[in-house]
Amino acid sequence: MMVRDERRFKMADKDGDLAATKEEFTAFLHPEEYDYMKDIVVQETMEDIDKNGDGFIDLEEYIGDMYSQDGDADEPEWVKTEREQFVEFRDKNRDGKMDKEETKDWILPSDYDHAEAEARHLVYESDQDKDGKLTREEIVDKSDLFVGSQATDFGEALVRHDEF
Repeated sequence: MMVRDERRFKMADKDGDLAATKEEFTAFLHPEEYDYMKDIVVQETMEDIDKNGDGFIDLEEYIGDMYSQDGDADEPEWVKTEREQFVEFRDKNRDGKMDKEETKDWILPSDYDHAEAEARHLVYESDQDKDGKLTREEIVDKSDLFVGSQATDFGEALVRHDEF
């Protein structure tokens, strides 16, 4: 774990001074949010899932990361769907495994907006009356969500804005 964290820290430390600025520390904690950190996200994902150490993610490793067979039970439908996803979409060159580029397309799709997804998540989890708007009370009731969210700069936005 230390080797992994050190490697990630070095990549996040853009100026190489071995001290993390607020942005660098945020990049260390949430590398998927920073373009210059995307390669480390792919590398770490591949290291986690590639059980046979060949540098690729094959179908069984891909499925094994999400599901483990429990005895003689039939495979759930969602697992069959994931198998199809792997064959039809993830393994673009049809060689039976995902390389770094294919893995990157899977875990960091170019059309995915992390900020939008986080904002939707915060509203979904906090909007108690489901009117699509958050009141001060709804935000306070779920303050733990907001303080832990990158969308609020880990709570800093709640302090800086009078309306909160």
